Order: sequence, then C-alpha cells, then structure tokens
Amino acid sequence: MTGIDIDVSQVKELAARLAAIPERKHARIAASVKKGAQNIKTAIQDDVAGSSNEAIARIPIAYEMKDTGLVVEADIAPRSGGAGSLANLAFFGTSKGGGTHRFYEHGEEELDATARYVKEVASDLL
Repeated sequence: MTGIDIDVSQVKELAARLAAIPERKHARIAASVKKGAQNIKTAIQDDVAGSSNEAIARIPIAYEMKDTGLVVEADIAPRSGGAGSLANLAFFGTSKGGGTHRFYEHGEEELDATARYVKEVASDLL
C-alpha cells in the first residue's frame, strides 16, 4: 500500500474559499464525492465477485454520504451480517491466510480522480 501526501495548507485555503459558495452549488461538490464513492464501491464489488469462494463473492458493499456544512464525505464499507461478516477474512485475512482481496487500495486508486473532479467543480464556482 502506498502513502498519501496531502498539503494541508492548500486544503485549508480551499476550505476557506468553499465557505463562500452558495448552498445550491455545494451540491455539485457532493455529487463529485458521491461519484467517487460509487466508483470505489463498484471496484470493491468487482474484486470480491471474482472470488472462488461463493460466500465472499456475495459480500455486499455500501456507502453512506455525510454532508455537514463544508464537510462532504462518503463512508464505504461492507454491510453487516450475512456474507458481509466475511469481509475481514476477504480483505485482511487471518494468521492462516486469506486477505487476497483489495479494499483500501481501490480508494487510493480513485483518490486522484475524485480530487480532480472536486477541484474542477470548486474552481468553476469560485
């Protein structure tokens, strides 16, 4: 897994500029984050669907959008119960093996594209 470096000063500057955006335009940023979350969810589902273990192939993945003021985030996770209970085995494994499916890596792959979408929307609004 690779590390992610973020220049916090630029994020703070962007947050200050975003504070001036009217609420109706804020929805475009939320839509960009939602699109990124959907792409990550789809990538994870495609990953586990290829499992030779039928139960792991059925692990349900969902995301929940949270939009509070200037903070827009998506919480992406396996659903609890049923096949979702096998998520730890599928993604992280045990001392005896497993953990062959990627979880966080799909988020890392989508990060640049989602950040680019948000930046484009934000720059159009400023």
